[in-house]
Amino acid sequence: MHDPPKRVNQTESNVPPTSSSNKNLLLSPEGDAFQFPTDFNPHEHRPSNAAFYEERPETTIFSETSKEQDERIRKASPYGHLKTWRLIKIIVKSNDDVRQEQFAMQLISQMDQIFKLKKLPLWLKPYEILATGQRCGLIECVSDALSIDSIKKKLGQQAKLVDYFTRQFGEKSKTLKKAQENFCRSLAAYSLVCYVLQVKDRHNGNILVDIEGHIMHIDFGFLLSNAPGKGIKFEQAPFKLTGEMVEVLGGVKSRSFKEFRELMRLGFMAIQEHADKIIKIVEMMFMGLNDLPCFVLGEDLIGALKDRILPHKDRSSKQRRLMTELEATQFIDGLIQESYDNWRTKAYDKFQLMCQGIQ
Repeated sequence: MHDPPKRVNQTESNVPPTSSSNKNLLLSPEGDAFQFPTDFNPHEHRPSNAAFYEERPETTIFSETSKEQDERIRKASPYGHLKTWRLIKIIVKSNDDVRQEQFAMQLISQMDQIFKLKKLPLWLKPYEILATGQRCGLIECVSDALSIDSIKKKLGQQAKLVDYFTRQFGEKSKTLKKAQENFCRSLAAYSLVCYVLQVKDRHNGNILVDIEGHIMHIDFGFLLSNAPGKGIKFEQAPFKLTGEMVEVLGGVKSRSFKEFRELMRLGFMAIQEHADKIIKIVEMMFMGLNDLPCFVLGEDLIGALKDRILPHKDRSSKQRRLMTELEATQFIDGLIQESYDNWRTKAYDKFQLMCQGIQ
């Protein structure tokens, strides 16, 4: 259906191309290097968060973890003694088109597979969604995570996201550094998801932070071409990147922020390389279920998706092509600059606070 685009001569970039000798080394435009663990394997099962359970501060936001909750309910269950006993947590949704949620999760799962294929330490949390009808379905609960809105309300008035990290993980601890690293890697991954898929309605009730510090997004009722507001499009930034999020990273001049930029570049180049895998899913779904709200723009949304993933064209053939490393760096930095503390993003958060009390 689509010929895979070709990457132009990498020697045009002043950033060294990836090789077997430096595949774990990230280089920012300023020349600062980031070294990822050489034994990183994205295909391994993600480690349990047991380390985050143990010796957690008394001021922790999570008074009970999902593991502890399972054990408590199992002890009270008359079937708890059975070896096959298991507690499954799901949300039963009605009067809501879960088909679009399931479609969005297919795309997110595909992007997660692309990151793993390229062995990038980007973190996404695909979860199970099953549409049982046009207006109903089942959604897996995300364990050990709270919305930013819930966290702020638990912390009290004027609380900021960075306050959660210091209270949950302690100040200047190894656990805090690991949580900030988790936040950085997940923030970069979900920023790419929100840009490529144009995920909207990103208020703080739809963004979660888990017990390990990962950020994650839920509720995909608006993506690709539809948006809340009935024509008034508040959210026009490429993705949501608030001052509070950057503060968790340590500020725009911090090493973590530079790592965030570089992870976004690497992730975007991986998405470009495997663009067909994402585009074909959207095309097939459009042909079979074009009544989904996300297809309100019609066939034009396919072209808009291609423009976001592969915005550059070859001068002679006019065919879409992959970016060089330098071009990708400049492109991603432009997206970040446009998104960072965007006034429209802040206006939408203010609107949600005034209308629905979402902090």
